[in-house]
Amino acid sequence: MKYVLFIATDPAGESTDENPEAWVEKWNDSGVRIEGMPLKPVTETRTVRVRGDQVLVTDGPFAETTEWIAGYDLIEAADLDEAIEVAASHPMATAGRIEIRPVESLDLGPGTENVPHQGDAPASHFLGILRTDPGAPPFSPDPASVAEWVREGLAGGRYLGGEHLSPLQEATLVRRRGGELLVSDGAYADVPEWVTGVVFIDGEWEEAIDYLARCPMARSGIAELREFWTDLS
Repeated sequence: MKYVLFIATDPAGESTDENPEAWVEKWNDSGVRIEGMPLKPVTETRTVRVRGDQVLVTDGPFAETTEWIAGYDLIEAADLDEAIEVAASHPMATAGRIEIRPVESLDLGPGTENVPHQGDAPASHFLGILRTDPGAPPFSPDPASVAEWVREGLAGGRYLGGEHLSPLQEATLVRRRGGELLVSDGAYADVPEWVTGVVFIDGEWEEAIDYLARCPMARSGIAELREFWTDLS
C-alpha cells in the first residue's frame, strides 16, 4: 500500500539533533521509501483558483496557518502500522508533525500514466497541492476532462505525474513529544480545505501557473503551487 507523508511544521515541536539523511538512507535501503523532497518556504507559494471564467492567482498559501507542509515522502508499506513506524522515526515527528495519507488508485485511461521519478531528484520544478474549497460553487470534474488535462500536460512536458489521496477521514497524524509517540486521526492542520491530491508540474512559474489553472479541480477547489528545493548540494 502506498502512502504520502506530508512533513509539516509545528510551533509546538521540540528541538532534535537527529539526522534526516540517516532516516532517508534507512528507509531507502529497506525499499519502503520511494521518493521525497523538501519544499521551499510557504511564503513563496502561489495559489490558483478558477471561478467561472476568471483565473485568480494570489501570492502566498491558501490560508494563514502556523502548520504548513515543508516536504513530502512517498512510501510503500505493508499496512498503516508500518507507515506509522516510518513516520514516527522521522526527525520531523519530533520537530514538527507528519500526516499519513493512503494513496487511492485513479485510472484515467491510456496515456495518463505517471512519468517515473528518480528518487530524491524529481524531474519537476513544482509540486501542485490540490485542496477542497467549501466556499466554492459546486462543480464535479468529469474524469474525461481530467484525463485530457493530464494528456495535454504529458505531451507538453508540464505534467510529470501525481497521486490521488484517500479522504481526510483516513488521515493519520504522527508526533513525538517528550519521548512519547502520539498517533491520532486527522490532518496536520485543522482547516476545512484538506488535501485531495498532489501533482508534479514542470516549467517556469508562469508556465506552471497557466497549466495548473486549466486543471478541472481548480474550478471547485484550491491549487497551491510549491517549488521544490533542488539545489541542496
